Amino acid sequence: MNLYLRLLIIWVSTAFRRRQHPFKPVLTRFRVRPWEIDVFGHMNNGRYLQIMDLARLDWMRRCGVADAAVAHRWGALLGGQLIRFRRGLGPLQAYSVTTRLLGWDSRWFFIEHHFKNKQERTVAIAISRAALRKKGCWVPPDVVAEAVIPGTPSPQLPPVVVQWLAADAQLEGKPGPESASGLAMAA
Repeated sequence: MNLYLRLLIIWVSTAFRRRQHPFKPVLTRFRVRPWEIDVFGHMNNGRYLQIMDLARLDWMRRCGVADAAVAHRWGALLGGQLIRFRRGLGPLQAYSVTTRLLGWDSRWFFIEHHFKNKQERTVAIAISRAALRKKGCWVPPDVVAEAVIPGTPSPQLPPVVVQWLAADAQLEGKPGPESASGLAMAA
């Protein structure tokens, strides 16, 4: 229930903010709630994924992606996440998540989430892969981009995303794309 309340707060509060370009990072602030703590005294790893959902919604609302999705009746789907934990967050500790668009390919948008504590030290870094669908069909990212930022092409995806896609393809038993360095991921 608490996440729905946070979601509602983000949805309403972003209605009064000025729209910004999707490549501009969005900062969303949070505080660790007592019920988000695991038996080791820090925020549960699974909660990071839920917080990224909220931060993505904040980014989508501020950039106009959510407005386009509502107008076109597109539904958002998450296709995977890659996360690296660096430090823990304790009870009631304030932290922020900076969310930014890295780019897109023929199906997915790649979005980075950078968690920082109050001292501006990195807590975790993650990349989410998300797409939009309508009536059982994928909405091409170029169509979404044209609705939100007309005429803007995707920047080149960072090597970590290319390597992630290659590893993901191997998990499915498909040949993966080569990384930016020209080396294919080992089988």
